[in-house]
Amino acid sequence: MVDIVFEGNTRFDNSYGIVNLNLANALRARGHQVAFTSFDEDEDGFLASCTQLGIAPFPLRPVGVGDVCIREFWPPKWDRPACQKFIVIQPWEFGGVPLAWIDKLDQVDQVWAYTQFVKSCWVEGGADPAKIRVVPLGVHQSSLSQGKKAPGQLLFLGGGIWRKGVDLFVMAVDGLSDGELAHTHVVIKESGNDSFYRNQSLVDMMIDKFPRVRAVTEVCRDSLSRAELDLLIAQSVALVHPYRAEGFYLGGLEAMSLGTAVVMTQGGAADDYANDQNALMIRATHAIGDGDSDGDLGPIGGEFHWMEASVDDLTRAIRMVLTDDPSTQADVQARIERAYQTSRRFSWDQSAQYAESAIASERVENDHFSQVEEGLARVLDTWSLSDLDAVTALMVQHQDFHGAHELLARFGKALPPNAQAMSDQLLSLLPGRIDIWRDARYRVALQSYARGGSRGVVGAISHRCTVNQDL
Repeated sequence: MVDIVFEGNTRFDNSYGIVNLNLANALRARGHQVAFTSFDEDEDGFLASCTQLGIAPFPLRPVGVGDVCIREFWPPKWDRPACQKFIVIQPWEFGGVPLAWIDKLDQVDQVWAYTQFVKSCWVEGGADPAKIRVVPLGVHQSSLSQGKKAPGQLLFLGGGIWRKGVDLFVMAVDGLSDGELAHTHVVIKESGNDSFYRNQSLVDMMIDKFPRVRAVTEVCRDSLSRAELDLLIAQSVALVHPYRAEGFYLGGLEAMSLGTAVVMTQGGAADDYANDQNALMIRATHAIGDGDSDGDLGPIGGEFHWMEASVDDLTRAIRMVLTDDPSTQADVQARIERAYQTSRRFSWDQSAQYAESAIASERVENDHFSQVEEGLARVLDTWSLSDLDAVTALMVQHQDFHGAHELLARFGKALPPNAQAMSDQLLSLLPGRIDIWRDARYRVALQSYARGGSRGVVGAISHRCTVNQDL
């Protein structure tokens, strides 16, 4: 048992608060003593947030010398409390993290990232990969059958901001014909419009610019309970999220758990759970920005980059989920069923297990582990898609089942027809199995390759060293 104090956001309608409360609840269920220090709510507000998320209240108390402190807050605070171990959960979406954060890492024992993509951003920014642990998020498990769908209902869920791609969504819907739009109902469930995304919303501007879309669109900015939000997701034919940059996007995984088709950008953070087998992935280009800083956060390490989804491909995917064609419907339904199976591997209890492993530092860099990782790194540094079957076999040989399945899900179209059978066989091995290779540096490099980068594992590490020397 570990004494843990979470610090930071706790509001039920804030993504950081949702993560903090659910992860804390899962750790408590596994027998740990958990308390909170809320940075954004008083005691009454904190209790109300717990109630909204269906979580029993936690005691409120400051961090003690013998505690593990886990902090997630925006904007990030790096001052170290008097504690046994200090962990910061800090997502990032736009390439290399701010260099000011790298300078603070000597005050932190670990940084937790939601996804391999976020870890790659930290490494690109100059962080030591060993200090960045991947602790994936989870969803509450539910049944696949969630009742009747609202015909033609498309859902956009999240902040109505450029990073989330709401403008691309509206443009793609406008690409539908008048006949198609007549049977379409668009719901934009916007969050943060009057708080953390204040004055950043593109929603009103975009639907005013495209009156055909405005005529079929309902904008909801009310705070919904967890049950109300789940119902909205479950009743929608598809959740559409053409994001440019995300750290995880929990909404996509929630839709998978509720039997709703997911249409999403390919090549970013959500690739940790979404692929061509369980979602409709939108082709995207890897865009690189002109600047080397991020506003008030200052200079960043590496490149400032994001994914730019194809609007034409997005329109085609929306047509797929709306069509009455039996073969297309069967294809979409097969993806929904595989998505549901994927969501069962992302429970909050599983997240808590990864957190426990990180806290206990169970991934010891013994000689055997290091030698295996170095060997895989050398192979993957020069691999090409023509080597995909051999590389997959090598990863399976060393029990990297999660990595091998991820590789096939992303690039399996380059293999013969037996690729799907191989992927399904690997998928059957994953439930309940901790991914011991999740933090390996070659897995971080695969994120760069997936985004269209040519730099391999050794190249990525060399680049990190060069960036540090340039400081």
